[in-house]
Amino acid sequence: TGQVVGYGGLCLDDRSASTANFNPVQVYTCNGTAAQQWTVGSDGTLRVLGKCLDVNGGGTADGTAVDLYDCNGTGAQVWQPQSNGSLLNPQSGRCLDDTNWSTTPGTQSQIWACSGNANQQWTLPS
Repeated sequence: TGQVVGYGGLCLDDRSASTANFNPVQVYTCNGTAAQQWTVGSDGTLRVLGKCLDVNGGGTADGTAVDLYDCNGTGAQVWQPQSNGSLLNPQSGRCLDDTNWSTTPGTQSQIWACSGNANQQWTLPS
């Protein structure tokens, strides 16, 4: 359990530490709060505050938002670390992406075609 650090040294963050379904997952200044304490599940999930990192609506298109949702065992919540540091969502064939290479805290994350670019590289907690 710990921080997931991405492009520009920003952390994956549960906006306002909310546990509501569809709450946005954003990049934000790393601050060690509960909203940034992610657990890598043995089932391929990334969990924070009892919720799972989820591709909104099980979408597969570039630009689909990533949010929080009740953990439900669907493919929208599986994230596979790749050798290049990216996190692949196999159901969509897309990777977790820092939207538009943003270094602006509060930018919602999305899925995008896997490129191996720096805005798709994430360091998971050990």
